[in-house]
Amino acid sequence: MRGCLTKIVTGLVLMFYFSNVVGQQTQNDDVIYFNPLTDDITKRLPPLRVLVDSAAYNSPTIKYEELKAEFYYYEQITAAREWLEYFTINLDAIGGRWGYDDWSRSNPRNISYYSNYSNLTSWRSAFAAMFYIRMPLGPMVDRRNRINKQKKWIEISLTQKEINKRYLQERVIIVYNDLVSMQSEIRIYNDYQQFTMMQMQMAQNEFLNGEISSAEYTRLKEIQTSGAVLYLQAISAFKKNYQSLEVLTGMRFNLITVLR
Repeated sequence: MRGCLTKIVTGLVLMFYFSNVVGQQTQNDDVIYFNPLTDDITKRLPPLRVLVDSAAYNSPTIKYEELKAEFYYYEQITAAREWLEYFTINLDAIGGRWGYDDWSRSNPRNISYYSNYSNLTSWRSAFAAMFYIRMPLGPMVDRRNRINKQKKWIEISLTQKEINKRYLQERVIIVYNDLVSMQSEIRIYNDYQQFTMMQMQMAQNEFLNGEISSAEYTRLKEIQTSGAVLYLQAISAFKKNYQSLEVLTGMRFNLITVLR
């Protein structure tokens, strides 16, 4: 009962959040566009608490453990009712038509001579009821133990559900913070890339004017290339964490990043 109440409350919270988001998006279509260089990802995503609750609500592993606990609950009921198998009631009813041929012998000394032949037909029905009890000692003594084992299986499933839930919470928190961190890195690497590009343009002019050597020009080119690679890697990591967060939470954020 407590688990059902928690799921209902979580569902209502998620419905309330999504209704507000949809209403805001219908009023302003630009809200779905996102630029990591200028926008704040924490203000475009749901609060972390909502993300964690949504991940638990949509998790198939947690749902699996809930179903296992429910299955073991029914197994417990079956174990508690097994004593009924030792009581048996049999009810038999028979009905039908029977024919009889009767012969009577008139001369006891002449066995081949018969007389007084008659053919009889009768209808008969029979009913029988029987009740008996079979009380095997082993199953009766072990009955309480089997019920307790099913209770323990329920506890194991609920404990595993809590383990999965906490692991999922940690994963959501890690991915969420990595996403925020990746946005900061995008901004840092973007500034670094802009600086190296400007430095490379100056080095190109100096190289054409013979002011720097080819070795120095190559070194600066490598720095500029490394900055561009780091910038692209930060964008790729940001998108990967964004998609992972959608999968973990079972939510679609509908953010279109302007960076490629």
